[in-house]
Amino acid sequence: REYQAIMPLKGKILNTWEVSSDEVLAPPEVHDISVAIGIDPDSDDLSQLRYGKICILADADSDGLHIATLLCALFVKH
Repeated sequence: REYQAIMPLKGKILNTWEVSSDEVLAPPEVHDISVAIGIDPDSDDLSQLRYGKICILADADSDGLHIATLLCALFVKH
């Protein structure tokens, strides 16, 4: 727990690039990700961040690529 965690996701997450910050935490997947890594998506405060790196593993098909892209959008935008 101190150095790494594994968090499985089912299905696709919300496209957070096109969503306001108020709506970001509505989907349970996005909320669970923020709790797991220890941050609040609306805040710039990273002092509670639990991990220095995040590795996204997804299926090697178009759906996996899409899910990985959605996760990257979540981390970059929020």
